[in-house]
Amino acid sequence: MGESVSISKDGLSRRSFLKGAGIGAAGLLGATALSACASGASASSANAAGSADITWDEETDVVVVGSGAAGVAAAMAALDGGAEVIMIDKGAALGGITSVCEQYCAYDSSLHLPQNFDDVEDSAEIMLEDALRVSRGTADRELAKIYCDRSAETIDWMLEHGCEFKDTLRVSDGRHGQGKYILKAAGDLTVKFTADIEAAGGKTMTDTPLTGLVRDEESGRVIGIECDEGEKHIRARKGVVICTGPWSDDEVLIPRHVPETPEIVKQCAETLAAFGMPYGPYTGEAIRSAQSVGAATRHMEYVMFDPYYSVPEIMEQRIAPAGLTRAVNQILITPEGERFTDEGKSRGDIAIDILKLEGNVYYPVIDKRHLPDPTGSIKFPEEKLDEWVEMGIMAKGETLEELAASMEANLGIPQSAALETINRYNGFCAAGEDADFGKDPHHMTPIDEPPFYAGPAETCRVMYTHGGLETDEGAHVVDLDGAVIPGLYAAGMCTGGPLGYITISGNWQMSSLVFGRIAGENVAAEAVAE
Repeated sequence: MGESVSISKDGLSRRSFLKGAGIGAAGLLGATALSACASGASASSANAAGSADITWDEETDVVVVGSGAAGVAAAMAALDGGAEVIMIDKGAALGGITSVCEQYCAYDSSLHLPQNFDDVEDSAEIMLEDALRVSRGTADRELAKIYCDRSAETIDWMLEHGCEFKDTLRVSDGRHGQGKYILKAAGDLTVKFTADIEAAGGKTMTDTPLTGLVRDEESGRVIGIECDEGEKHIRARKGVVICTGPWSDDEVLIPRHVPETPEIVKQCAETLAAFGMPYGPYTGEAIRSAQSVGAATRHMEYVMFDPYYSVPEIMEQRIAPAGLTRAVNQILITPEGERFTDEGKSRGDIAIDILKLEGNVYYPVIDKRHLPDPTGSIKFPEEKLDEWVEMGIMAKGETLEELAASMEANLGIPQSAALETINRYNGFCAAGEDADFGKDPHHMTPIDEPPFYAGPAETCRVMYTHGGLETDEGAHVVDLDGAVIPGLYAAGMCTGGPLGYITISGNWQMSSLVFGRIAGENVAAEAVAE
């Protein structure tokens, strides 16, 4: 019995743009027009090069594309639902950015970790309120409500699979004092879930890039995938779940949807790539493949910037002290020695303020209470900071006056302006009200415990896209008319809707887990396609 399918290729190349827009480039993956049939049987294929015979190389119930938070959640949930699963990833290792992630927003869990402030109580409702506020009302309320409501049970699900959390919540940027759950070991989610997926009989495949989706032309159902640039075809009897993450390095989608970014932001991204961090390349071949079978997209114009990286000149020395700026109770000042933002708001909002600064450069100022941070925000011992002071890329003082003098000597920030700014902020802390930027009092502590440090200079980089495939509450991918595309699901950062324009760090991981799990549960319940 033959099944007629089709996939289109998009060969547009914009490598010059990509070099600036993200942190790496991957060859464009396209698609062909195929005819497919049952495993082991031949079928005809038609593309620009002519016809060819193909066969299904493998067959399973569910194919999960991508192995980050959404991918492992979908694969595990599908296995729990009794389905056979193959999870593929284009990378040489599983996990992507999730392999170094540690923070997950949730209002509670069976651990019942205490909040950081005595007057703070958290709830799913407050978590949703914060998510909608930070997104400036652009997040889909119903989708956001789902991941907020299910966040506590999802932390428990992680615990059931062996993930371990620190016993202190990290104070969360953009939230009213509520904290985030922090894994004891970054990337523990990938390690524990991958092991359990394989123990449950799931198959994982690395170095397997998606080329396209295989769709039955008669029923309209997605029945499998093409990968390895057309060299391999995997049949999915129940369905395909796309969990490929953001596409901020894609040389087709980025120039179509995202405005140009400042030059220093591009340089920062490229320099960071040389560190070997698993930050891409984030390409959008899965989104383009889904579009070729009729999928709708949403929020494609939304891109979040990350403000917490050094300027390229410092990173070229393999110094990326991102952790220095991830505390909400510090202050951030300009090269002129002035505050310019509410340091407790979401990092996406802070990044937007940085992009307004001439040169896109600013300086964090911290004191001893940041060293060390029990939740792991600060990853550098004081000795390392002192080494950077000696190199002239940080400032230090045992008094605020000494710090201000060092800031002028090492960083070129006017001493009098810096000292006046710090003292003014400390006065706001004493009064319990930030008269300049309205910072949440929970996030305000004075800079008054020596030693004091400032810098190094930092800037933004393109972090993640927040748009992608449009899905419903059941993680089904929908078409331009809002109708479900049978056999096709998506979850995580390759979708649009749950996060909106800006999100709170830790929300995207939680959203990915919740909707990955929903996708896995629903695809496992599908009837087997004949």
